[in-house]
Amino acid sequence: MGSVQESELGLRPPFLHRIRPAQLQRADFALALLFLLATVPHITNNGDRRVGPAGALLLLALGAAVPVAIRRRAPIAALVIATASLSMATGLGASFAPDPLIALPMYQVAAVKGRRESLPALALSGVALLVASGIGLAHHPAMGDSTFSVLVSVAAWFVGDSVRVRRAYTAGLAGQAAQRASEALERAQRGVAEERLRIARDLHDVVAHSLSVIAVQSGVGRHVIDSQPEQAKAALAAVETTSRAALGELRRMLGILRRDGVDGPELAPAPGVGDLDELVEEVRGAGIPVELLVGDGVAGSLSPALQLSVYRVVQEALTNVVKHAGPANARVELRREGDDAVVEVLDDGFGNSLKWPVASDLEHHGIVGMRERVAAYGGAIETGPRPEGGFRVLARLPVGGAPQ
Repeated sequence: MGSVQESELGLRPPFLHRIRPAQLQRADFALALLFLLATVPHITNNGDRRVGPAGALLLLALGAAVPVAIRRRAPIAALVIATASLSMATGLGASFAPDPLIALPMYQVAAVKGRRESLPALALSGVALLVASGIGLAHHPAMGDSTFSVLVSVAAWFVGDSVRVRRAYTAGLAGQAAQRASEALERAQRGVAEERLRIARDLHDVVAHSLSVIAVQSGVGRHVIDSQPEQAKAALAAVETTSRAALGELRRMLGILRRDGVDGPELAPAPGVGDLDELVEEVRGAGIPVELLVGDGVAGSLSPALQLSVYRVVQEALTNVVKHAGPANARVELRREGDDAVVEVLDDGFGNSLKWPVASDLEHHGIVGMRERVAAYGGAIETGPRPEGGFRVLARLPVGGAPQ
């Protein structure tokens, strides 16, 4: 698909990036063969037709051509062979001058090897060429100078080393980009997991509370429908009210999930401290007398997000009272203590008996959800049975806290 998109957009990678390694290797073989073929006629037409010198020149020409063919697979070996062939040719005063071909293996060594390897290779090659030059000048003053070969080697080394550094720099940038992409993906995945956890907590709070109230009221209605029709009607009315409220909450959360732009439908505000009265009335309708105490000015000092957490803690605590406490009275108090907002929910039901799942708190999503909500603001929560009977939930949330 990537190649189709590139062709559709008229974008193509640089020419050298489109050449495959096998094609480059074939090009090297072709270059080596061309050099060897170009050298053979010069050797055969040499004025000195003795087999020995002609054979020696042919071997030197082959030694100068082979490194070009093998430089990508064995750069060090190619440089050694090229240096030896050129040094011997210089010492013998050979006239076919393979001097420029030292550049290719030297470039390859500098381009793929670090400076700890390429610099000594350059130095040894230069020394060998200079020694051969001294010998060649002593016997063949016109053909024994290899200064040009040394200069070509140094230039090729600088070019190859620059290419290697550039490649390393580009690879480093690509690695950093890949790491940043990986970190961004990890953050996105972590955000998705946190959002799923938040949605799970909200769904549990809404569904568990509403279904608990509905279950109690429907049970009451079923038992008194024949003997006390009016009380049964009241229970069914409470079921209807609770169901509608739960549906409204679910619609609000689904609207948040589906909303993908600023032009979406208006959403109802999240519940807060001001909605505790309605929550308490629902629980009272389930047959649990509840006393609600909210300190003066407490609601105004809490952010909307913190008010939602307070509401959910109270909702879950009252849900557990309805589900586990049996016949009981409950008391909800929201007060300010220093820099903390304190939420306390008490009941006098069966919180100190086996009917309350104290031993396995961590297995119950509601209590876990309360702890997570409070911990998100840097607060603390205590849950457990009261010595005088019943159960207690005490949460402290820093007023100035922000979700972590």
